Amino acid sequence: MPTKRATEPAILARADLDVLLDALRADGYRVVGPTVLDGAIVYAELPTAAALPSGWTDEQQPASYRLARREDDALFGYAVGPHSWKQELLPPRVRLWQAGRSNAGVTVEEEPPVSIPTAFVGVRPCELAAIAIQDRVFLGGSFVDRDYAARRADVFLVAVDCGDPSSLCFCTSVGGGPGATDDFDLALTELLGSVDGVGEHRFLVRAGSPAGALLLARLPVTPASPGD
Repeated sequence: MPTKRATEPAILARADLDVLLDALRADGYRVVGPTVLDGAIVYAELPTAAALPSGWTDEQQPASYRLARREDDALFGYAVGPHSWKQELLPPRVRLWQAGRSNAGVTVEEEPPVSIPTAFVGVRPCELAAIAIQDRVFLGGSFVDRDYAARRADVFLVAVDCGDPSSLCFCTSVGGGPGATDDFDLALTELLGSVDGVGEHRFLVRAGSPAGALLLARLPVTPASPGD
């Protein structure tokens, strides 16, 4: 299949989404994204694209959250759920140091930062903005959080434009919107329409960083047409 230049948007077929995930794993990344668990869409490790919430959406109201079936097979047809990417960047428990006692006395050793390269798949624009704020707080001041810095340096961000906001969303109130504009490596727009009258589930893919461009160049994509 012809490959589009990585510097330009391109089309990735729904059937080739696993090629993207496999490429991330081949580069050493653990792949985390949305999946259905215990009646909610949560973030967990994805073994394959089949684990994504195909055909599910969430209905959110004040003090109410429930899943519902969609009339299509959208993989990202939901608003932001109960989990956040903070669980990966700021885990609730981190060992800072450990101490030992010997005949020579007590020794204290600082725990080295632990980080596993991780690809976040399905990051919404509002979540990109939240991560950017965390970066300013934990990386941009006089004191850098070394654990956060180590985890953040090993993250590959695959954003997905939001097509199904809930009534509780407020991205426009803080200067955001449904489309990812920056702070990502790759961005996907899920397209559920038809091409020349034939239904085709596909993704518009665009790179937002040199690392994203390199990965995009390895995917089985086709040129994006004006209709996409």
